[in-house]
Parts: sequence; structure tokens; C-alpha cells
Amino acid sequence: MNRAGLRLNQFMGIIVGLVGALMTANFWPHIRLAVGGWGGAILWGVALGGLFGSLGSLHTVGRLITRRENHALNALLGLLAPFALIALLLVLLVIAR
Repeated sequence: MNRAGLRLNQFMGIIVGLVGALMTANFWPHIRLAVGGWGGAILWGVALGGLFGSLGSLHTVGRLITRRENHALNALLGLLAPFALIALLLVLLVIAR
């Protein structure tokens, strides 16, 4: 996939995620409250939409980590890398208290 196609997929994913998050937050207020109100619902929707729009090219992030051409492993690592970074930041926040 070329860069323009990837950006278009990410943009469409962000728009669909935003609309889906607004609808979800509107119809299920307990979900809206669980993610931090309207702002949290919007941020989660945009983030998940962008992630789903990028699924086709996550293997490139994994290839930067492994330096190998194993497409399945690279895609898995590309999907888990952002969550590992978030977990590391949460650990640092807990340690800093």
C-alpha cells in the first residue's frame, strides 16, 4: 500500500471511529462515563478508528523492531508496540508517585 492510500485509510478510520464513538456515547451513557465523558469517548473513538485504518501496514512497525521479513510476527509486534509503550508510561507514573 502506498503512503497516500494508507493516509486515506487512516482518515476514513478516524471519521468512522468518531461517528461510532459519538453514537455509542449517546446511546449508552454508562460507557461514556467509563471512558471519561464526551472527551474520552471522542479520543477513544478517533484512536481506535485510526488503528483500524492502519491495520494493513502495522507490519512495517514490527519490521523496525525485528529486522526480519516475518509478516505475521511483524504485524503482531506492530499492534502490541503502542500498548507496551502505554504500559511503560503507566509504570513510570506509578513509580513517580
